[in-house]
Amino acid sequence: MSIQKFCLTLIFIASSIFCFSQSADSVRIEKKSSNLKLSYNSSLFYPGARFGVEMPERTTYLTKTKKSGKKREFVKDRFVTANLSWYHHPTFHDNYYLTAGWTMRRTKLNGFVTEFSPEVGLSRTILGGTTYKVDNNGNVTIVKAAGYFYALISIGGGIGYDFSKTMQKPFLVFSKCNILMMFPYNSTIYLRPVLEIGLIYKPLNFLCLKVKTKNRTK
Repeated sequence: MSIQKFCLTLIFIASSIFCFSQSADSVRIEKKSSNLKLSYNSSLFYPGARFGVEMPERTTYLTKTKKSGKKREFVKDRFVTANLSWYHHPTFHDNYYLTAGWTMRRTKLNGFVTEFSPEVGLSRTILGGTTYKVDNNGNVTIVKAAGYFYALISIGGGIGYDFSKTMQKPFLVFSKCNILMMFPYNSTIYLRPVLEIGLIYKPLNFLCLKVKTKNRTK
């Protein structure tokens, strides 16, 4: 067999394996509503709040069949998010941060939810207590809302329960841990863990977008 025929045979075999291993997909375009999120946003022991919007990007309904014949079904959702967050650390600072993110959520038929979400944004801290400024002439003045701006990256993951899957209720409850990375912070990166517990409301018609919806069978 010549090298050319050998290469063509390998390409044919690889293509056949690839085609047979692919999922059976059906794709359609649907109009879906955006979600609203409200949560308690606690940094260590310090209280805060968080409000956000989840705009749907795509949805995949996935069915996997095991060798035993048992089927597993779940939904994979992808959202573009916008969030405004705050927490209050007494005597240190109040931290306000605005972020945009990408949420990857997986929901089982029984309503159990897992998700992961990276975000990027801007942080503005306001120092606790009173801040004074002394000019070159020795005059002392009070600086209002003294603080700093930081670039911010957040990475988080969590679990929850979607009541729309079992009770036809338009909301989801969740608990999530986020790690905030703020920089530059004295020429370093400032790390801060944040616990988020909240509710996602799923209205029927709020900021509706056309979304690619896919049914996939493996």
